[in-house]
Amino acid sequence: MPLHYHFFHVITRPLFKTLFKFKIYGAENVPQKGGVMLMINHVSYLDPIFIGAAVKRNLHYMARSTLFKKGFIDRFLRSLNAFPVHLGSADRSAIRNALKLLDEGKLLLVFPEGTRSRDGSLGKAQDGVGFMAHRTNACVIPVFLDGTYKAMPRNSKMIKPTRITVSFGKPIDMSIYRNSEATRETYSKIGEDIMSGIAKLKAEREAYKKGRYVME
Repeated sequence: MPLHYHFFHVITRPLFKTLFKFKIYGAENVPQKGGVMLMINHVSYLDPIFIGAAVKRNLHYMARSTLFKKGFIDRFLRSLNAFPVHLGSADRSAIRNALKLLDEGKLLLVFPEGTRSRDGSLGKAQDGVGFMAHRTNACVIPVFLDGTYKAMPRNSKMIKPTRITVSFGKPIDMSIYRNSEATRETYSKIGEDIMSGIAKLKAEREAYKKGRYVME
């Protein structure tokens, strides 16, 4: 792990536990080596930061191209292993970059919905997500991040201290899909399966908060 990542973990974990009562569930479901796609719900600019603090591996992720302003911001984002993706179109360059990282055995954060939710609810997965999951042999893991919407929702410029948790699900069995034809229907089904995995984790989290479920 690069020095800046080690520093990031040393500083942020204790800080997040104090400010946000940060907890991590199912961390053992994330392989410590090999290509892995973390499929996460997206509600806040804070999401990559908390996922980065939750995993012990060097994390790579796509970020909206408009965030890469020339100068310090561009260098800072790239130093945190972010790379640009153009939203609203099939960005082949970003997809090739993502597949290359996975083939190299890297850990990749993916927001299957493509953009931040306006109200915290789950949306539909983008077709490109199913395409990437089909084209690689990487492990695919659903992840539910709870609390960042309250901490910093869309259009908010202030961060509010609130409880934040990350729940890592078990890997999705991709063998059936990867043995199927590379069609839009297959990609769509993969996306549906991914969002169902995230929805299940969300339901478990909500049940836990109501005292009807025990988080492991």
